[in-house]
Amino acid sequence: MRTLNWCRTNWIARNFVFSIGQEIIGQLTFHSSWNFNAVYTDKETKIRFAQTGFWDRSVLITKDGEKIGIIKSGFFIHPTLTLVTGEKFILSSNIWGRDVNWKTKEGKTIIQYKQTTLSSMEKGIIKLNDSLTIDIEKLLISSGLFIRQYIHKRAALMIAIAIPIIVASNR
Repeated sequence: MRTLNWCRTNWIARNFVFSIGQEIIGQLTFHSSWNFNAVYTDKETKIRFAQTGFWDRSVLITKDGEKIGIIKSGFFIHPTLTLVTGEKFILSSNIWGRDVNWKTKEGKTIIQYKQTTLSSMEKGIIKLNDSLTIDIEKLLISSGLFIRQYIHKRAALMIAIAIPIIVASNR
């Protein structure tokens, strides 16, 4: 397995870089704090992630304007990435979302994300299976971090919406 590093470059978690040692190999940028759209870029690649709607948790993935896959998730199901080729990958995580793994539909772990420490949510490592093609590797490293942030931001948004409703109902 190969190892990459990832880190957040700003405190509002809108930009992340992927690196090997000191060399930056790509970055994932969220366009806004208000939506879940993002783009992964490197020297050759531009992959876009766009949520299909506020209540719909599906995320459309495009490369060069063409659909390459879709991520579906829900409260009680693991996020699943389905490529237009029919290939499927399932993202599993621990209860806190710190450690995340991409698995094949057969259950084989092919990518592992590890957060360095619980108090340090801005960096971690990614361990990659050597058998992945470069295109699948780029797609999975970026989409895994995208989903991880997507889940954290969505949970924070739901809490922010729920608290005033709960407080108002108790009056």
